[in-house]
Amino acid sequence: MSEETRKAPGLKLGKIGGVPVYLSSSWFIITAVITVSMGVQLSQTALIPAAGAYLLGFACAVAIALAVLVHEVAHAMVARAFKWPDAHIVLTLMGGHTQFGSFKASPGASLWVALAGPLSNFALAGLGWGIGQLVELNIYLQLLLDFGVYANLLLGAFNALPGLPLDGGRLVESIVWKATGSQYKGTIASAWVGRAIAVAVVFFFVAWPFLRGQQVQIITAVVGLMVAVFMWQATTALIGHSKLMLNLPTVIASDLMQPASAMASAASVADVHLRRAQRGGQVILVDPRGMPVGVVDEAALARVDPAHAAQAPALAVSRALGEGAVVAEDSDGRELIDYLASVPTAEYAVISSRGVVVGLLHQADIVNAVTGRRK
Repeated sequence: MSEETRKAPGLKLGKIGGVPVYLSSSWFIITAVITVSMGVQLSQTALIPAAGAYLLGFACAVAIALAVLVHEVAHAMVARAFKWPDAHIVLTLMGGHTQFGSFKASPGASLWVALAGPLSNFALAGLGWGIGQLVELNIYLQLLLDFGVYANLLLGAFNALPGLPLDGGRLVESIVWKATGSQYKGTIASAWVGRAIAVAVVFFFVAWPFLRGQQVQIITAVVGLMVAVFMWQATTALIGHSKLMLNLPTVIASDLMQPASAMASAASVADVHLRRAQRGGQVILVDPRGMPVGVVDEAALARVDPAHAAQAPALAVSRALGEGAVVAEDSDGRELIDYLASVPTAEYAVISSRGVVVGLLHQADIVNAVTGRRK
């Protein structure tokens, strides 16, 4: 799908190095929170008037956005070096993220792409510190510069923690991936570390000050809880998707199908009754080319008067199969998922390696199997 026809993830700001950058509407929420919280804190000092405090608070929010943007651009540029396709950056409520198209990664490339983000923030922090040592600034610019250094250090250090969805989580993922040969096992291991980090964030920002008898800072607690909830939701999705992908190779069409045999679409209801008496199972009707076109419906078959069975066409008591609704009996979950996405039907004829119809497969059975709800 082209960039023009794909639904945009936000307001397009432009491109950096050929990578589209979008601003999500949720970014304005976190910007307002930072502006107000920083403005309140700065206005309580005698150094800055209220109007200047809130203006500086907004500048701090922009500084965070720029730090996140540099972080994500670093991901995208290193990913481009590894030829990862279709990158685009989105600035959001929780900072930002870089998305890519479908591709096959390696443990090493995944790790380098992930670490590029935190390293870019550490580089920005070092640059800001150097400027502060060399140039004398007024109080507004000095406070903004100090905040930028602190924000980049915090962003880099937090993202370097070894648990997904943080960038450092790719380290754990890559180690397990390399050891087991499965990226999905690495993702699950790293996501559980990410869950532990989410719990630690809540403890550090909410529980720890309370246990020490200190006053819990509302803004800090709210931001900490938001980060923890985001991480928990992200790890839940990562674990669920990885378990599903690990389960796919174990799902085989022949294990899920109902036995079936083929009959010419010109057959009569009487012919169907005879076939079911001889072989049992489902009856799939095929056209002169041998392509499945329908499945005999048992309820409709039972309603036909036996006296008229020889004259009634089997197609009249069948459910139509979608065009191309045919799968091989040795197809696994990965191939079956592709069928679900490409063929608009709820049933599939299953054929053997010799091209003979051997079964009927229902979409619901595929979904239950790949999601681990197999009966």
